[in-house]
Amino acid sequence: MTLALSVVLWIVATSGGTHLFVKEVLGDAFDSQAEHFLHGDAGIDLEAIRPEAMIVNGKIRTYFGPFPAFVRMPLNLLYAPGRGMWSRFSGFCAGLLALWSFAGLLGDSLRLAPLSSTARNWIGNACLLGFVLATPLLFLIGSLSIFNEADIWALAWSISAIFFAARARHSDGRRLTLALFGFGVSAAAALLSRVTFGLPLLLVGTILGFQVRRAGWPSLVALAAPLFAGLAFHLLLSYARFGNFAGISYESYINGVHVEFVRRHGMFDLARVPYSFAEYFSLRPPVFRAHAPFVQVDRHFLPYPGLFSLPNTESYVSLTWSAGWLVFGAVFGIGYLFSSKRSNWFQRAVAAAVFVQFILILCHFTLAQRYMTELLPFLIFSFAIFLRNGGALFQRAAIIALVVVSAAVNTFGTAFWLSNDGNLPLETRTFWSVVAGKPPPTQ
Repeated sequence: MTLALSVVLWIVATSGGTHLFVKEVLGDAFDSQAEHFLHGDAGIDLEAIRPEAMIVNGKIRTYFGPFPAFVRMPLNLLYAPGRGMWSRFSGFCAGLLALWSFAGLLGDSLRLAPLSSTARNWIGNACLLGFVLATPLLFLIGSLSIFNEADIWALAWSISAIFFAARARHSDGRRLTLALFGFGVSAAAALLSRVTFGLPLLLVGTILGFQVRRAGWPSLVALAAPLFAGLAFHLLLSYARFGNFAGISYESYINGVHVEFVRRHGMFDLARVPYSFAEYFSLRPPVFRAHAPFVQVDRHFLPYPGLFSLPNTESYVSLTWSAGWLVFGAVFGIGYLFSSKRSNWFQRAVAAAVFVQFILILCHFTLAQRYMTELLPFLIFSFAIFLRNGGALFQRAAIIALVVVSAAVNTFGTAFWLSNDGNLPLETRTFWSVVAGKPPPTQ
């Protein structure tokens, strides 16, 4: 199933399997950033970043994490004509990492579950299918703009870190050292992809270090070295870009609307949490049709002018509908975290750490479909707790049924949204128009 879904990721990333070298939205920004890095500069070309530029002391900066730029360095060295058109290949690689990391976490969880091999196969394959077709991952892979590429790398490394953290809990000797090193590398890469994914993983690293403190210095160094290296690079790059260690300076942002809003209301505010939660987990269904396009979605008005910077939200379909299977299992997993018989202190501590990211994105001043990926690490970890306990037959049956429903809603909803986005390349809109059952665009 994982191999088959890897092929699906390739088809989605390349708009049918054949359109690899396509210029995505701001697709050459990471190439420009990589070239500046090679010359010892923290800047970026204005024409590459345009509406997302930040101007600090007359110099052009970007707030995007540097990891996708690192990916560009060997690719441009191997094939220079691909410059500015690596977004799809980069996103596909990130998608593979996310899928295989999730498959590893899933496999480890199910092997510990009190289930028959048949039950494990059914629920495992259903969850793999759901991960690709019934989570925001499909939206990210299908539209690899600069925003989505950075997010999918951050998500992929975050899931990889969770996988290694969970495996380290049940390993010893050389396997423990490798698991700790894998966690350290994954957490550092997540931090360098998107800081909101990486910071909670630093907390997890601290918890993991305490858990294995008696494993010996080689194991602790394997954990700490990549973590400290990633954090040091992040802090130094942040200072070189903005003159601070926070990693961003909205006063320098070229988008005046966001600058003014952040100046008045702040980038993060706990008062937004219930409203963001209501949007991302809304029970409000999309519009269903008996004919193509079967699912229609759109922006909707936000009556909270003092909470969010834009009057409309781009969270076109909530997680309750697009990933209902994951939400359903995670709810039971969260319940198990409060039971000493179904979870341990380590699992509860890790859950608390990744919950920081969950709350942080609910405090953010904008709402968007891609920001739902920030909620996934906590939901996925809680779901893994549920699977380790096996669950009742009706729970497993409900998850399989929800995968089918969520996959249909998410796939057709994503197809409708992307086929109507005039900012996307023609190849992307044509592919998703076919999926949605609509006439292809003419330009």
